Amino acid sequence: MIENHVGCYETGSLDFFGPLCVVACYVDQKDEKELNELGLDKEISSNDIERIGKILKDKLTYSLLLLDNSHYNQYVNEGQKLSCIKAKLYNQAMINVIQRIEHPISKVTIDAFLAPKKYYRYLKNKIVVVRHIEFKEEMSLAMKCARILSQYAYLQYYQNMCQSLNTTLPRGFNILANDTGTFLVQEYGKEILYKVSKTNFPNYKQILERVK
Repeated sequence: MIENHVGCYETGSLDFFGPLCVVACYVDQKDEKELNELGLDKEISSNDIERIGKILKDKLTYSLLLLDNSHYNQYVNEGQKLSCIKAKLYNQAMINVIQRIEHPISKVTIDAFLAPKKYYRYLKNKIVVVRHIEFKEEMSLAMKCARILSQYAYLQYYQNMCQSLNTTLPRGFNILANDTGTFLVQEYGKEILYKVSKTNFPNYKQILERVK
């Protein structure tokens, strides 16, 4: 039997194009059976993400924080690392959810993207910090739900980006990202990268070298 708990997860940090989507969500014991029946552990397609995401969106208490590329790059220009940006978003998303739950929460779980000491160091100037977090390699049920919801949000934003730019943006940060980035700069100018990509990825400098 699971405990009533909050889990947090993120999508987008490994993609050169697109936003950072952090989701925290609350899972109640009574929802365990129904949630497990959705197949959260299996290999999930884009269609599955949309289908399951819609179900979870209506069923669970959650908070989505979507950081678009312009604001992400602004934080990068201020000297913030990705891990710092993620820590602050995780903390705020979890606060948002916990404040909406009226009874005690047994535990809070996040993926172990940082050592706990470093995670809390990034939050030292925050007035409210969620404590006693479990940093897990293996995902809790709430983390699995948060993963789907973050992927669902990313996918919607990503599809709109592709449509507005009239091109298919590759996921990840491989050579295809460089080719697409070069095309976008030739079409829209260098400023487009600040709006649609993460400028602290190696791809950014590689693309600018190509278009000199």
